[in-house]
Formats: sequence, structure tokens, C-alpha cells
Amino acid sequence: MRTCIFLGAGASAAEGAPIQNDLFRQYFKSLKPARRGRPQGTEQEMQKELAGFFDEMFGINVRNNRLELATFPTFEEALGLLDLAELRREAFKKYELEDFGPNGNRIRKLRKYLVFAMAKVINDTLTKTQGLHDQLIRKLLEHNLFNQTVFVTTNYDILIDNAISRRSQNRAGGNLDYGVEFTNFRRGDWQRPDPNAVPLFKLHGSLNWLYCANDNTLTLTPFEKGVIDLITDVQFDADRAVCRDCQSIMSPIIVPPTFYKDMSRVFLSEIWNKAEQALRDVDHIVFCGYSFPDADMHIKYLLKRVQSNRTNRPPLKFSVVNHHPGKKKQQSDEERARFQRFLGVVNYTRTTFKEFANAPRGFYS
Repeated sequence: MRTCIFLGAGASAAEGAPIQNDLFRQYFKSLKPARRGRPQGTEQEMQKELAGFFDEMFGINVRNNRLELATFPTFEEALGLLDLAELRREAFKKYELEDFGPNGNRIRKLRKYLVFAMAKVINDTLTKTQGLHDQLIRKLLEHNLFNQTVFVTTNYDILIDNAISRRSQNRAGGNLDYGVEFTNFRRGDWQRPDPNAVPLFKLHGSLNWLYCANDNTLTLTPFEKGVIDLITDVQFDADRAVCRDCQSIMSPIIVPPTFYKDMSRVFLSEIWNKAEQALRDVDHIVFCGYSFPDADMHIKYLLKRVQSNRTNRPPLKFSVVNHHPGKKKQQSDEERARFQRFLGVVNYTRTTFKEFANAPRGFYS
């Protein structure tokens, strides 16, 4: 039975990553209180701009020491706000889209800073993990299930990427297929996927993908969160931040789940199309750490196409692995209802991601 493991934020949270509502709180808590909102220099401009953004747009004063009481927006909400303004060619007071004027280009600048803040928090919190993604891959290999698996993820981090690559017999990348072309293939420092490569489709982008707008190309930074290298005065590496072919400064491929940015449309469209093709050949989708939120209509559309376009094959099976200690019954009931309302019969379990990573075999029978 060919199976898809669909990874959501809960899988990364089990490794120590912050939940969406806590990401920006973690960022500001990581700064020294005396410097919150009163920074100096280039790196600190990012802190100042973000402090002003949350104060002016959400009424959150990050300069005080009561961050625990603040209700921060999620990363997708904050980023989606700016992306929608850019898509509609509109602006907010003090935040202009065009390059001229005292507030010029602040929307694009803030978008970059939001991505950098997210990348920094993930980089800091996932320095040490429980190794659950590595354990999952080990178990799949032990039971000869690895090559029967398709991986799909909405996460930006590279936990599953590195787990697959570390366990790959070919560390040059031949057994990992992102479903998109990278400049690394042309240069020869990362091999094209071989015919038996395990697919990993990252629907919302990745911290190890960098985009060159001049060449319209993607560069992979294997085993590294390449976006971190773009943060000036934090961990700036000119060789990694600049396109090797044209010397242009590269940018992240990170999008909220609401819609696609124009700069990354061609790459993400290709990934989504290949993900749909791959999912048509699976018999079972196991959602790990994914709550099926109402806002994820693009994913729901993808799943419904896969579910409804099956011909001469048994119905697609669905299982949910999203339990965690302290999860309330009402929360589970509402989550189960969302899955069943849209997908029909669903095997909704009380299995945690840790338990699944230690014994995935039972979901392949």
C-alpha cells in the first residue's frame, strides 16, 4: 500500500518548534529587553521595524516586559496581510508599497523581516530536537516502507528534509525529490533525484530554498536553513546570500497558505501539480500534526481533487495523528468534525506524533 505522510505544524511542535500563535512572542522574548524597539545599526533596523509594525497594526507594545499577555497574530496572518496589500496594489497608513517617500517600500521590507524573524526563531528552537523525524525515517527503512511513502508538508522548517537526506544512501541528494528544478543540479553540487527518490512536496516553500529574481531560479541550501544567511548582521554569509550565477541578492520562497506570490508562482505551481499527481497513486493519507483548518482551502481543493478523481480504485483512506498531552476533548471533537465533514470516513486516532514516529508500520496495513 502506497502511503502519504502529510506533515503539519504539530509534527514540528513535537520536536520543540513554537506553535503559530507563539512565534513572534518567542522572537521578541529572544531580544534583550533594553533593545526591544530601540535598536541601532542594520540588524537592529529589523527589530525596530517589526516592533513598530506590531504596535501600529495590532496594538502590541513589545517594549514592555509583559509579552506573555499579548495576543500575537500567527505568522500566516501577519504575512498574508502584507501579501494581500501587495497583490491588490494597496497600502496601509505609514506602510507604502511604492519606493518613494519616507514610508516607501515598507510593505516589502516588513515582509522580508517577518520571514527572517520566523526563520530565526525556528533556527534557535530547533537547534536540539527529540529526533522524531529521524526516528520515523529509521522505522520506515527498517520495515521496507520508505520507498512506499510520499511526503507532503506545509512546514517551512527542514526537519523532514534532513532526516530523509541523512538516511539516504546518497548524501548528494539523489534519494530526495522536491519536485522542482534547482540551480544546484546544473552546477553539480546536488544531484538530480534518481528514479527511486522519495518525493517530498513542500507546499508553502522552505527555509532551504532561495530565489533569484534576476535569473528566475531556485537554489537549494542542503542541510542548512539558507534563509538565515540573508539576515544582515545576524548570520550574514555573502557567498550564500548572493546568486552564484549573476551575483544578485536572493530572497526566500516562503508563502502563507492563502495564495501564491507572483515571484514564486511558477515553482510552487509545479510542486502542487506534482503533489497532486503523486497523491493520485497513494491509497492512504496519514495527517500528522495537521488540524485541517478552515482557511486552508487550497489544500482542501487539492485533496478533494485527488479523492474524487480516482477511477477503478478503492476509496482513498484517511488517518489523523494529531493528539498531544493536554489536548481537550472539545478541541478533538471539533477537529474530527472538520476532517469528516470534508473527507467523509476518517480514522481519527489518539496517537501522538512521537508514537507514530516510533511505530508507523501499523498505519501501512
